[in-house]
Amino acid sequence: MDETTGRVRVERNGADGEPATDAFQRAIDAAADAGGGTVSVPSGEYVIGTIELASDVTIRLEAGATVKPARDRAAYVDAHVGPDGERPFVLADGVENVSIVGDGVFDGRGTEFMEMDAPIRQHSGESEGHPLVSNAPHRARQGEEFLSRERGTDGWPVAKPGFRPGPMFHFVDCDGVRIRDVTLRDMPAWTISLEGCVDADVRGVDIRNHELIPNCDGVAVVNSTNVHVSDCTIESCDDAITICAAAAGRPCESVTVTNCTLSSSACAIKFGSETAGDIRNCTFQNCVVSDTNRGLGIQHRDSGDIENVLFADIVVETGLLPGPWWGKGEPIYVTSVPRDDATELGTLRNVRFSNVVARSENGAFVYGHGDADVSGVRLHGVRLAIEGGEHADAVGGNADLQPTAVTAPIYELDVAAVHCENVADVALRDVSVEWGDDVPEYCTHAIRATDVDGLVVDGFSGRQAHRESAAAAIGLDGATDSAIRASRAAAGTGTFLSVADTEGDRLFANNDLVDAAESIDGDHEFRCTGNVPPVAYAGEKETGRRG
Repeated sequence: MDETTGRVRVERNGADGEPATDAFQRAIDAAADAGGGTVSVPSGEYVIGTIELASDVTIRLEAGATVKPARDRAAYVDAHVGPDGERPFVLADGVENVSIVGDGVFDGRGTEFMEMDAPIRQHSGESEGHPLVSNAPHRARQGEEFLSRERGTDGWPVAKPGFRPGPMFHFVDCDGVRIRDVTLRDMPAWTISLEGCVDADVRGVDIRNHELIPNCDGVAVVNSTNVHVSDCTIESCDDAITICAAAAGRPCESVTVTNCTLSSSACAIKFGSETAGDIRNCTFQNCVVSDTNRGLGIQHRDSGDIENVLFADIVVETGLLPGPWWGKGEPIYVTSVPRDDATELGTLRNVRFSNVVARSENGAFVYGHGDADVSGVRLHGVRLAIEGGEHADAVGGNADLQPTAVTAPIYELDVAAVHCENVADVALRDVSVEWGDDVPEYCTHAIRATDVDGLVVDGFSGRQAHRESAAAAIGLDGATDSAIRASRAAAGTGTFLSVADTEGDRLFANNDLVDAAESIDGDHEFRCTGNVPPVAYAGEKETGRRG
């Protein structure tokens, strides 16, 4: 160790191409024995198996350094084994003040590990009875043609090998983690996993994984506190950033994500699906999501509570993908569904999406199962532009609730630009909807609210998907205590509002209905005032007050 700099240089051991695991571990241990320091990795190519970080040690990859994982399973520790037998690549377990920094590259060799010419066989741990739909049989619109291999498997995730390493950077019960500036590419499984950590920063990191390699999530934050992800570019097959609480009794909280560009074949930012513990107080701001299957998502499936989540100032572009992906092009996705019949589902409350501009092939989806308690969802300043796409016939027109076994994980559902079902205290303010000329026939309402208690629509503008359609711009079915105000029917609107089996109708006020052929269809008790043209209330002309 250089006592003047506090650095240890990694020296190669063995012939070129042989593992340098021992050389890395000796350098880490030497720095730790000296009370801490920096392990410097010079320019060159290195192959290693599992290395274990020590407290107060920094790994610094110098420019030109490339570190790759060994192919042999025997090069890895037999600990923290994953669902398909994965082992960690860089492991930090119960240590403090550890860092990975520098200008070098970790190359995960994912395309070498995976069976790139074969489509995925089944999800991890799932039944062979329904290998490509999680937990239960589907009821997709396409019937037996849904996920039929006879239609081809181009664009499907690829098959898993007998062995692959992962998580690649696994931090467990660590206090003080810093990952900065390095490039992480082509990972064969989970990239960065922060499990039970406190005070972790991931900053300026480029993660560029293959779009068809399953489980290669970018950053996974699990049961951790005070985590900051900023100024990163993340491209992944699985979720780019995922927030979850796999264990009860230890919350995942105080997580911030800012200034990131994200793309994913799964979900760009996802909560869950592991939600056994509580997740709270998380913010996501100033991000760009593109080339993504699902944009901003919450998969609540277990007994933990999720609360106080803010998404703001985000651009989202999503599209339908062929094959067995979780997600159907939703730009915004909030669901609470029991994982199985034994689940005692927690609550989901206070989730806000503000200043979001989205272009997608599906609508925003806010859904609570009959056993769910979902309340306080807000969409403020959200613009949705919905278009058709090449995979609509193969996979579109379905709700995707994976993973769950209490109902069909995938079932036929006409698409609304904003679908809200079995939730309470929902506010849609300054929401605008635009439909492309090529949207499929299964696209219907701009807003659909089914069994919603306490709906406020304020400042909405838009129409139904198809100008000639009988679907209304806003459809209420079984909704209670609803108010619709200061909204505008776009040109081409047929019926602006359809009503069925509603109760406690409140205000229908100050709406611009000039371009609607019909204002309200169905029996209602809204107090109608200030609308142009005037709208009758309970058989009376609009006068500005009842009676």
